[in-house]
Amino acid sequence: MTISQGINWDEAYEEALSYFKGLIRMNTVNPPGNEKPAAEYLAEILRKDGIEPEIIDSAEDRANMVCRLSGNGEKKPLLLNGHLDVVAVEEDKWSVPPFDAVEKDGFLYGRGAVDMKNMVVMCMMCVLLLKRAGAELKRDVIFCAVSDEEAGGEYGSRFMVENHPDKVRAEYSLSEMGGFSMEMDGTRFYLVQVAEKGVCWLKIRTTGDPGHGSIPDPDSALIKAARIAEKLGQTPLPQHNTPAVINFVDKLSAHLKFPRNKVFKRLLNPAFSRLILEKVFPDKGLAQAFKAMLHNTTNPTVIRAGEKTNVIPSMAEIEVDCRLLPGHSSDDLVKEIRKVIGDGPEIEIMHATNPTEASPDDPIMGLMEEAIKRHDPQAVVVPNLVTGFTDATHWKKLGTKCYGFSPLKLPADVNFKNLFHGHDERIPLEGFRFGLEVLFETVEKLVT
Repeated sequence: MTISQGINWDEAYEEALSYFKGLIRMNTVNPPGNEKPAAEYLAEILRKDGIEPEIIDSAEDRANMVCRLSGNGEKKPLLLNGHLDVVAVEEDKWSVPPFDAVEKDGFLYGRGAVDMKNMVVMCMMCVLLLKRAGAELKRDVIFCAVSDEEAGGEYGSRFMVENHPDKVRAEYSLSEMGGFSMEMDGTRFYLVQVAEKGVCWLKIRTTGDPGHGSIPDPDSALIKAARIAEKLGQTPLPQHNTPAVINFVDKLSAHLKFPRNKVFKRLLNPAFSRLILEKVFPDKGLAQAFKAMLHNTTNPTVIRAGEKTNVIPSMAEIEVDCRLLPGHSSDDLVKEIRKVIGDGPEIEIMHATNPTEASPDDPIMGLMEEAIKRHDPQAVVVPNLVTGFTDATHWKKLGTKCYGFSPLKLPADVNFKNLFHGHDERIPLEGFRFGLEVLFETVEKLVT
């Protein structure tokens, strides 16, 4: 009998849910973060089972928690990880208080419900359940809950990699942004993250002649900047079919009905993809997500110019959030942007991280699929590229193979993308229990 088969999952779920609610009730909006009380909360729970976690401060009120179950060293460690910080809320846009962990209509509401305090608690429960079972481990199991992911990881995963690498070095990492379900044509797909785009934040400067606001200048620095922002917002960069996306499209197409399977397959053809995404896809949000998977992207987010209403400024700056596909560098991106905006404006790279890739053919994928199908026999598991940033960008510096696997079964009418960072962030309670069991079974197979 496996460890999983001997667990009372009703009790385990209720225990996990209580910890989950407690974590949501801790306001860890970043900035400022204030994650240390949350790290201490987890550490206190772990100590009750004889596990000795470490609280590692990275700044005032910022901390990371790490603990380890030791194995026999037959295999390299497994890192289970999640971040404790959450994004800001507009409380007046929520139907319930965002930090009260309210149960309603089969969901648990709260900031961090899917990003990603659910995974933090599931990881902790994996450690607790393995410890209680006295499992003979073939590899160390590391659990690390970090600060600051939402702002780039300076005080979290990056801090741990640069200052305490031996505490988090592992063969595999399991974390957020994968393992959730999505339904198309009556088929339930589970998307496992095997790659993520890199980040490149640019500052673009334009210049012009200063002047009096009473005399319009169509070539002023600000007008030039506005034109550039419009071009970058409306002009797609060239399409690039990365191996992760080709694999993703092929596997989805194989399980879609005619004619959608044929249409979907043609997303890989640049001659048809834009037309398909803009005219054929019924879900515009999904179409935008697919478009981002096929292109390096540019998204102007900040513009600065001038100090007085009646003075034409001599300089304007645009900050642009760009994301890089695997196989592409910041220099490659700048070359593509130059073809859109020309050689005149100055371009400064403010911040950049490389894309992340792990093999979709690694044996770990089979273990994930096996666990999911035990609980959802009709499931189709597909590798996926995510367009956002995760802590994987730092863990990979230690040679870790990073996979996004935070299992979550969603109702057919619920879109994961709409829950992430949104008003009324929430998680289906049944989906949380599904994830708890699936994650543990996967971890058990990896470490015993």
